[in-house]
Amino acid sequence: MKTFLKKLLSGTARTIVFAACGLLSVFLVMSGYESVYNRSLPLVHTLDPVNLSAYSSTFNLQQAARNDAELYGSFGKPTNIKLPERAARLDIGPAIYNNNQWLARANGLHLLIPQQPRSGNIGMALLYCRSSFRTLNDQNLPQVGTNIFMDTDKDWRYVYKVTIAKVYSDKTPYITSDTGRGSRLVISCNDQAAGANVVIEATLLSVQGVE
Repeated sequence: MKTFLKKLLSGTARTIVFAACGLLSVFLVMSGYESVYNRSLPLVHTLDPVNLSAYSSTFNLQQAARNDAELYGSFGKPTNIKLPERAARLDIGPAIYNNNQWLARANGLHLLIPQQPRSGNIGMALLYCRSSFRTLNDQNLPQVGTNIFMDTDKDWRYVYKVTIAKVYSDKTPYITSDTGRGSRLVISCNDQAAGANVVIEATLLSVQGVE
């Protein structure tokens, strides 16, 4: 009887291990599919939809998503950003639009440039993301007056000062405080469950060499 029970338990354990490995393999394949084909799949969450309708009445988002070197001005394409009081930098990737929806990765930001360059600088960088403790949520908004650093692929660093840090409904059109005279940064992290955008606006202080 003991031998039978040992064999039964051993077989059950092997089945559980094989099943877990199989599920993990399926998850990794699905996650890879999302990353390669920029499509959101149920239960995977490597990519998830975000609501950018608050900005669609103000900006032509499809136009702003163009990977056009002329939009980057003289100092290159943004690659990563450091938020106040954070040790790690967040990667900046291209905007993703598929099947009539905007998509975002879990741990990064996506770049839209809705304005032409101003005095050689990016006119406006609109970075969107999914709201979380890794990016932005209502608990980790930076203080107004603190600095944000955005690096480019040409080894330049944009230094911005935070002027607005608030949470808004993602159903209400958002009008930025852009005056049209200087470079502006807007970061908007969408919380679909709460129906909210966690928003930072910042104005350009300077552009510095990274070295």
